[in-house]
Amino acid sequence: MTLSASVIESLKKHLPCSELEVLMHTEWGSKNPDNRPLINSELMKALNGRTLYTSISHCPDLGVAVIAPSSVGVDVEIRERVTAPVMARISKEEEMLVAPSLSSLWCAKEAAFKALRPYEQPSVLSKISIGDWQNIDSQIETYRLINAREFNSPSENRGVTIHSATHTFSFFLFYS
Repeated sequence: MTLSASVIESLKKHLPCSELEVLMHTEWGSKNPDNRPLINSELMKALNGRTLYTSISHCPDLGVAVIAPSSVGVDVEIRERVTAPVMARISKEEEMLVAPSLSSLWCAKEAAFKALRPYEQPSVLSKISIGDWQNIDSQIETYRLINAREFNSPSENRGVTIHSATHTFSFFLFYS
């Protein structure tokens, strides 16, 4: 599974980050006990000695890594695995009502959480407030981390969520 070149270009446009690099492979899925060494090896090759920000995510059948010039987070999940009871534990009711889907909200929270690593990352996902959703097309939405200042992070941030037939992907970036 991969995202098409046109979807990747749309991601770079709406994030916006033309320097974003997206790597993904099915052998990086969590079902593969050797997924982490494979991801790390590929990341080291892609970085080629450059000092940039990275983030990784995997679900049972797929792994994703991203490289960017500023703090970045990524998440991927099988859409049907995200359930209302789980989301109710980590989200405010209003967040769930305005989010395009539960998988969009889950992946957005995870990606924003990962991008907060250089700042004051909260101990739990429920402290992250996602909103300002904008529908781009049938596959893509944008969003923001509403309470970014609580974590001493830049208030300028943007996330993009992408849906395939089976997966939801979210990419989040702080502008430095």
